[in-house]
Amino acid sequence: MEVSDEFKNRLGKLSTKLAEEPAALPMQKVEPVQQVQKKIVEEPEEEITQFNVKIPASLMKKIKLKAVEQDINIKDMVAQILIEYFKNG
Repeated sequence: MEVSDEFKNRLGKLSTKLAEEPAALPMQKVEPVQQVQKKIVEEPEEEITQFNVKIPASLMKKIKLKAVEQDINIKDMVAQILIEYFKNG
């Protein structure tokens, strides 16, 4: 396939432009979205297993809101609640 003269001309202009105007660095500033938080609940040394339960949607909404307010994930919140329950029981 033959390269057209127009393409060669455009390509030549691009290389000249790049040589004359070097890119300003950094082109994009990268910042973390949020700080990494420490785990609130220490995970036990033992094997972790999955725990699924069905709960009312209204209760799940309350759990999610509380987790956001306390800046904790739901897994850690539920684990902490259950740890406290069995300490007192």
